[in-house]
Amino acid sequence: MGSILVVDDELDICQLVTRHLTKLGYNASFSLTMAGALAKIASTSYDLLFVDLNLTDGSGYELMKVLQDSKSSSKVIVISAMDSERQRALQRGANIFLSKPFSKRSIEDSLQKLNVHAK
Repeated sequence: MGSILVVDDELDICQLVTRHLTKLGYNASFSLTMAGALAKIASTSYDLLFVDLNLTDGSGYELMKVLQDSKSSSKVIVISAMDSERQRALQRGANIFLSKPFSKRSIEDSLQKLNVHAK
């Protein structure tokens, strides 16, 4: 366990979240695009994905649909500045919604709530 993919078009967010997850003992990587995320998902099984709703080449909703259609067991935490999308994201399959900006503590709380453990 403990394999996590961060999907966001903001490099700073990807690097900060990935670095924090790595310090916590997770095997974390990131993708800045939906195409890149789909390529990684095709070759690696992830326990959890952090997914932004607005990507340069698609939507986080589309990515969640791909996961659902493939019967993936990956859990999803939506990370978005659009708090108005919280209910829709949860209805569409997100396990947790984190509003940007979020804290390291909220990441850790979410991991604990979803029972996703480091290696």
